[in-house]
Amino acid sequence: MIATVLSRVGIGVAANTPIGLDVAPRAVRAAQLQRTGGRWSVRALGHWDRREDEQGDRAPDGYARRIRRAMDQADFRGFRAAAGLSAPDIEFHMLEVPERGGLEDPQKFAEAVRWELNRVTSVPEGRALSDFWRVPTSSAARTSAIGVVAHGASVDSASHLIESIGLDCERVDTTACALVRLGSMVRNRPGVDAGGIWAVLDVGERMSRLVIAVDDRPVLVRGIGSGGHGWSEAIAKALGVSFDAAEIHKCDHGIAIHGEGASEAPSVADNVAELIFNSLRTDLDAAAGEIERSYEYVLRCYPDRNPGELLLVGGGCTMKGLAKHLAERLGIVVDRLSGIVAGADPVLSVAPHQRGSIDAFACAMGLSLDPEMAS
Repeated sequence: MIATVLSRVGIGVAANTPIGLDVAPRAVRAAQLQRTGGRWSVRALGHWDRREDEQGDRAPDGYARRIRRAMDQADFRGFRAAAGLSAPDIEFHMLEVPERGGLEDPQKFAEAVRWELNRVTSVPEGRALSDFWRVPTSSAARTSAIGVVAHGASVDSASHLIESIGLDCERVDTTACALVRLGSMVRNRPGVDAGGIWAVLDVGERMSRLVIAVDDRPVLVRGIGSGGHGWSEAIAKALGVSFDAAEIHKCDHGIAIHGEGASEAPSVADNVAELIFNSLRTDLDAAAGEIERSYEYVLRCYPDRNPGELLLVGGGCTMKGLAKHLAERLGIVVDRLSGIVAGADPVLSVAPHQRGSIDAFACAMGLSLDPEMAS
C-alpha cells in the first residue's frame, strides 16, 4: 500500500527506524536512522549498484543475497523495511474535488477521489493501486487533494526485492512524500519559517524532481529536467574528457558564479568552472525557470504564505556552486542537506565520514521515517 499519511516527524517513534530502500533502476540505496530523545542520527547507510543482468522488474536472487550479506556486515538492525517509487512508476494528479454536496463526509470524499483517479490515470484498469492526501485548505486554491497511482507490477517488484533480501516490506511509499518527511525534520531548527512554502529539489542520476510543500504536505510534484548523469555527459563533451573525469570536475570546480569580486585574472580552475557553467547554462536556466514558475503558482494558491527555502538533495546536487547559483537566481535561501547536517546543533547527526555522500541518501532516509508512527 502506498503510504500517504504525512505529518511532521515528532515524538513516539522506536529507537531504530525501519530500513528505507530507495529502489532505482541502476542501484539500491538503504538507510536506517536512530532516535534518542529529540535528536536523530544515521545508524547505517548502504549503496549497491545493479549490474546489467541485475536490472529490470525482477532482480535475480543473487543481487538480493549480495545486499543481504552487506547489510549483515553493516550496522542495520531489524527486519522492518519500506520501499520508495518515483516517476515513471508513480503518477501524481492534482485533483479538484469539492468538499460539498455530501462530500464533506471523509468516506464519500475518498470515494470521489478514487473515481476521479480511475478516470485520469494511464494505468490499466485492474492494475492500478491508488491513494491520496489532502492539501492545506486555502480560499485561492482549487486543488483539494493530490492523488497517487502506481502500477501493481511496480509495487510487486519493489516488494519482491525487499522480501528477497530477507526483510519485511511494511509499505511502498512515494519518494516525494519521503523527501517531504525528511525535509520537515531537518527544517525543525531556529530561523526557519515553519509556515512558509518550501521545496525539495532532488537532482537524481537521470532526472531532477521538484516537490513543493505547504506545512508538511506536498502540494506540487513535477520533473524539471535532466539529472546529474546528463550534466556530466555535457561537461565531458565540453572539456573533451572522460565521463569519470567530468564527474570529478563537476564536484571540484563546479560552475562559475560571475559577479562582484570576480577575479580580473582568472585561474585555471576559474576557466574550467566557466567552461562547465557555459556547457550547462541552458539546462540550469531551464531548471531555475521551472522552479520559479512552480513557486509562483503555489504562492498564488496560498497568498497568505511566504516563500521559503529550497533544499537540495540527490547525488547530482554535489556540483560546486549549484546552491549559490540557484539562490542568486531565485532570490530565496537554498541549502544542501549535507550543509545543514554539518551545521551547529543539527537535528540530524551524521558521522563526518558520511557527510560527503549524505545528499544521495535523502530518499532512503525519508523512507525510513515511518509516517504511521509519527505524531
